[in-house]
Amino acid sequence: MHKRLWRLFGVLAALTFCLAACLAQGDRPDTGSVIKEGEMNGLCRLDIINNGTYDAVAYLCTIQKDVLSAVYIRNGEQFYLTGIEDGSYDLYFRIGESWNASAGRFDVNASSSRMDGPLVFETLKTPEGVKYTWGQVTLNSVSGGNVDMVNVTEEDFPV
Repeated sequence: MHKRLWRLFGVLAALTFCLAACLAQGDRPDTGSVIKEGEMNGLCRLDIINNGTYDAVAYLCTIQKDVLSAVYIRNGEQFYLTGIEDGSYDLYFRIGESWNASAGRFDVNASSSRMDGPLVFETLKTPEGVKYTWGQVTLNSVSGGNVDMVNVTEEDFPV
């Protein structure tokens, strides 16, 4: 009788563990999931490539730290942020595992940073047509890269 109870307990424990793992995976947003949405009516574009180990949320912010757009990007994936209007912006990141939507941050292996220096976007009308900024950012260091990241404390993060 005791052996059956222990086996039943073991099976229930294994099922509970599997269910918890499945639920945790289900809470992981897809790449491109909007975390915070703003009005994006410009022509400029920014490609964000997450070739890192962890998932990320990218926050495009005004210099005054107003969030224009925040999107989730799974590790190994990329997202094309479009509709960026002319101007100078800061790009912040939250990186980690186990996204906590209610807290707006990762619960495991979490870090926050921003690009060292603003991103400048502009649209120009030329005789050949309209030209606009189309930038690319890679979250892990790349050979020949030219931008450093600066760690950001919770108090300095623009959310």
